[in-house]
Amino acid sequence: MEYSDNAGLPKERPNWITTICILAIVFGAVGILSGSFVVLSQIFASSIQSMVAKIQQGSNLPGMEIQGDLLARMTAITTKYNFALIPLGIAKLGVEAMLLVGGILSLKLKARGRSLIVGALFGALIVESILVVPRIMMQREIQATMAEVMPTIMAAAPNSEQLPPGFNAGMSSMFAGVGAITAYSAVAWVLIKVVIYLIGINYLRKPQTVALFENT
Repeated sequence: MEYSDNAGLPKERPNWITTICILAIVFGAVGILSGSFVVLSQIFASSIQSMVAKIQQGSNLPGMEIQGDLLARMTAITTKYNFALIPLGIAKLGVEAMLLVGGILSLKLKARGRSLIVGALFGALIVESILVVPRIMMQREIQATMAEVMPTIMAAAPNSEQLPPGFNAGMSSMFAGVGAITAYSAVAWVLIKVVIYLIGINYLRKPQTVALFENT
């Protein structure tokens, strides 16, 4: 769709701008909700683990002690990366807020809205490229712990003697495989998002695009 710069006539918003604005609003809103939950879970991981441990202490089900140990080890792994995940998570919340506000303002072709979206995309490039590293490291440690402990949990379960030979070894291999797939998928998803961010930045910085937002 072409734009008109005729004086006195309102500028028309092109379909690409509308699409970018809607995606910015949706991703920003969803990112704030999910990111807040992740950051709060990271902050209160120890408290949640203690609460669950108290509940498990009152249960006489087989394997509860082993499951409690697994939960404690996983919580220790999670809190180990708090030094990186919490600050980066908060920074990502800031990026999501910029996306949300920028998308809303850009729907009205406000120059500040375009600047906010461009800044948010640059911020996302930096934050998410760094954030993927501790996330992958944490997930790999969790998966390794699961692969180590799961056979013990299965052995403590009722009728465990009826399990087929090699079942526990298969479970360990499965968790190891899941860990590798998770890591590769995380890297691939970040690379895809980097390409999307760069396309968005390039489009929003084009002179003809910038002209649409000037003096509005």
